[in-house]
Amino acid sequence: MKRTLLTLATIATFLISLHSNAQSKQPLENSLLWEISGNGLQKSSYLYGTIHMICEKDFSISEKLKNTISKTTRLTLEVDLSDPNELQEMQKSAMGEIPLSKELTSQQYKSLDSILTLKTPMTLKQLDNFNLMGINSILIASTLPCKSLKVYEFELIALAKQQKMTIGKLETIKDQAYFFSKAFNKDFLFTQLIKTDSYGEMFIKMIDDYKNERLTDIGAKLNDERFSNADTKKWLLTERNLNWVSEMPSMMKAESVFFAVGAAHLPGENGVIELLKAKGYTVKPVLN
Repeated sequence: MKRTLLTLATIATFLISLHSNAQSKQPLENSLLWEISGNGLQKSSYLYGTIHMICEKDFSISEKLKNTISKTTRLTLEVDLSDPNELQEMQKSAMGEIPLSKELTSQQYKSLDSILTLKTPMTLKQLDNFNLMGINSILIASTLPCKSLKVYEFELIALAKQQKMTIGKLETIKDQAYFFSKAFNKDFLFTQLIKTDSYGEMFIKMIDDYKNERLTDIGAKLNDERFSNADTKKWLLTERNLNWVSEMPSMMKAESVFFAVGAAHLPGENGVIELLKAKGYTVKPVLN
């Protein structure tokens, strides 16, 4: 149950990364950490790409990352996972308005129940009040190649609290729920439920890219037409990136901020790096 709740607390941002179109025209330098300067800023801020969830054996926070965080006064995440109200809202977002037994056709229900009982110790009847996104989160958690998980956001929050930094957000859970509702219809989401093995396979390959900070390669793996369509690309990546980049300047003007968002949001024409450059900022990789 603890694993399930942990997954529900982070799966929205994880799934958004999986469904993002993160392809760049030009390969970016091998770095997950980027410095933002210029355009009137008195102090640099920083942008870091996370993988959200990772196996504990693969988890690390580099000295480069620790040193950079120590230069800043505020940690800003996609959503503030240090806020109990937001965590509660995230868990509520996994619940459906109507039971799945009434929402799905008989054949869909049987198919999903078969997948769930094969992959987890639960039946669909036990999760009848969940929505399809909540079921998807549980199935994806079952494909991860480990039992012990680390969540980068939680670890960064702990580090920020040690350094007495303030913690902020770029959006709320309700904002994310809105983007999901625009990005997914029931039929498309149901097709994703039967592809959970493919998610797991991609995630395993992506871990090595992440550990070696190969941002462009991460983007290429996430830019997979099996998992996305025009709506997911628009609402899970482009619209959110545009919103974030409109919020970031006032934050950076006030203080030095460490932004941590899913790595899929950094590269690409509509990625946060290029959007910040278009606003006149200098954005360069932190290599050591």
